[in-house]
Amino acid sequence: MPEVGARADQLKADATGRESSARRRHGLPRARRVPVKQVHFLSRAIICLVVVGSMGGLFWMPPNGWWYAVDLLLRTWLIFIGTVMAHEGSHGHLGRSRVANLWWGRIALVPSMVPFANFRRTHLLHHRYTNSSKADPDYFIKPGTEWEIPLRALAMPHQWFFWLRRRGSVDPAHARELFFNYVGIALCFLPVLLVAGPARLFWGMVPVLIMVSVLLWYPFAYLTHEGFSEGSESARSHDYFGRFAFWFSFGLSMHRVHHMRPHYAWIELLQFVRPAPPGRWSWLPRRDIRHDSEERLPVAHGSAQHHRPSVLADGPGDAPA
Repeated sequence: MPEVGARADQLKADATGRESSARRRHGLPRARRVPVKQVHFLSRAIICLVVVGSMGGLFWMPPNGWWYAVDLLLRTWLIFIGTVMAHEGSHGHLGRSRVANLWWGRIALVPSMVPFANFRRTHLLHHRYTNSSKADPDYFIKPGTEWEIPLRALAMPHQWFFWLRRRGSVDPAHARELFFNYVGIALCFLPVLLVAGPARLFWGMVPVLIMVSVLLWYPFAYLTHEGFSEGSESARSHDYFGRFAFWFSFGLSMHRVHHMRPHYAWIELLQFVRPAPPGRWSWLPRRDIRHDSEERLPVAHGSAQHHRPSVLADGPGDAPA
C-alpha cells in the first residue's frame, strides 16, 4: 500500500485544482488560509497540552466522587481532542515532512491507547471511498441495530487491523510498526502504573476510553455520515451548525467541508461555520443534512458572497470522497 505522505500530497493537489476550477467558473472568492507555520505550532501545542493534561491527571487521586466525575469528563474531552489532532496528521497538517506527521500523530494518540499505524493507512481510503460498504474502512460504524453503536464505537479503531489484513495490507513493515507503536504506548503508561498504581490506571482509563470511543464515533462519525449515501459529496457527509460544536470538537463538526476540502487544516474550517437556523432549540447541536440534488462547494463566511452559503461544485465524485 502506498505511504500516507504520497497519497496525502496527491489528494491535496487534486482537491486544490478542483477548487480553483470551481472558483473560476462560479466567481467565488478565495477562502482564507492560515500560514502553515502557525497551523503546525498551534496543533502541536494542543497535542502537548492534551498529553500532559490527560496523562498527567492520572497522577492525581480525586478526593471524592464529584472530583472523580470531573476528572473523567475533562480527560475524556482532552483525549478526544488528541484523536482530532492525530486526524490532522493523517492529512499532513502537523508538519512539512512525512516523519513529522507520523511522530506527532503517534504522540497525539498515546493517551487514547490507539496506534497511529493503522489509522494512517485507512483514513485516506475513507476519504476516497466514503460510505462504500466494500472499500470504506470506516463503514464498520454503520450498525444493523441501534444497540450495536456503542459496541462498534469501542471496536472501531481496532477493527482496522483486521480490515487491512483481509485485504493483504499488513506486510512485515506494517506489523513491525504496529508492534513498536503498542510498545511505545505501554512504556508511556508504565510510570503511571508504577507511581499511581494499577487501580488508578484502571479506573482512570477504562471509563474514559469507553466515553472517548462513543463521543468520537457516534456524533462525529456515525451521525456525520448517517444515511451513508454514495451519491454527491454534499450528501455523503454532514456538518454541525454553530461555533460551539466547532470549538468543542476543534473542527471535526465541519465534516462535509473537511471531506470537500481535506487540504484545509482544522482551524481554517472556522470560516465555513454556519449559524443554526433560529428556533426554540437552536442552541442544541444540529446537523446540516443535504441530499444528492444539493451538491455544493462551501463558501467562507465574511467573504463578498457570504449571503450565498454554497454554490455548485465540479460534480458528484470529483473531489476526494
